Amino acid sequence: MRRPYMSMLWIKRMQVEIKMPDLATTDDEVTLVRWLIDVGQPVRLGQPLLEIETDKATMDVESIAAGTLSVIHVQSGERVAVGQIIAIVENVGATGQLSAPKEVVTAPTRDVGATHVLPLQSSVIVPAPTIAPNKTSFFARNKAARQGQTVQADSIALTATQREIARRLQDSKQNVPHFYLTTSANAEHMAAMRAASEPRLVWDAFFVQAAARALRSFERMRYRFDGDKLTLNPNSIGVAADVDDVLYIVPVDNPLSLTLEQISEQIRSRVDAIRQGDPSARKLSAASLTITNLGAENIESFQAIINPPEVAILAIGKIAPVVWAQDGQVVIQRRVSLSLSADHRVVNGKYAAKFLSKVVQEIESI
Repeated sequence: MRRPYMSMLWIKRMQVEIKMPDLATTDDEVTLVRWLIDVGQPVRLGQPLLEIETDKATMDVESIAAGTLSVIHVQSGERVAVGQIIAIVENVGATGQLSAPKEVVTAPTRDVGATHVLPLQSSVIVPAPTIAPNKTSFFARNKAARQGQTVQADSIALTATQREIARRLQDSKQNVPHFYLTTSANAEHMAAMRAASEPRLVWDAFFVQAAARALRSFERMRYRFDGDKLTLNPNSIGVAADVDDVLYIVPVDNPLSLTLEQISEQIRSRVDAIRQGDPSARKLSAASLTITNLGAENIESFQAIINPPEVAILAIGKIAPVVWAQDGQVVIQRRVSLSLSADHRVVNGKYAAKFLSKVVQEIESI
């Protein structure tokens, strides 16, 4: 008897190793928040597999292969290194070969904004964990507050970014010998220039340009304390920006080569990139010093904590009309408060005072 025809098509099972991609963060590791797919479930190409939290954002890691999630190597709450294998997707298809080589790929990511941070679960994979009703994230609580809702919580889960900021600033306040200098500058010309600009200049552009020009005469302000030596910091000035209740430092590179308009546009475009979740824009970078401005919040003056490894931070208060004596006359003049926090290991009080006076001079001559 003639046997039925049988196809010579064999089945190939390809194991695709999913590796943690390089997310352009300041840390070599990220935190796995939760798995979005459980073992044994089907996976589509490009489907989010898990949520991870970097030092600047919460993102989805997507699958590079279609098939079935067969193995999970990392549990919720664990730290994951760049390049580490996090899962295996088994892809089943027809082929004329008996076996196929193992394929190694790196998964892409998709920024999805802030999310809840889960407690460490070292032995259980939770595909869809929930947050206890008495615990809410920092961002969710603030969003509800802005919408007029009342949110009560026994604790607030901090994001990786907020934890990193807390660690760095605590370390700075405890280990960097701060001292503080405060003065003010005539802001009339600066305010008039801004009012006449189109598009409207960012306020911080003026202070970045003035600080950059002052640094030409006070090179030591560009160095950082580095054990038994001083090391030169990058040729940039940072601008503190609050985006969705998270503090970022926006670098303005080579500010001396830029016009006020170019500095303003660079600040504005980089803040926009942070809002859109660009990982490279959210990456922490060092600068010579940082400008931090609370003038828009009606703060007259304040003293800021130095952002390591910088040597100083310049705090800007609100521009306001004050009674001022000028050339023997009492006038009403718009002035701005400037407070410099400096690292006493690198500069002494007199040197920092001369630098701050130079900044004032540059502001008033812009």
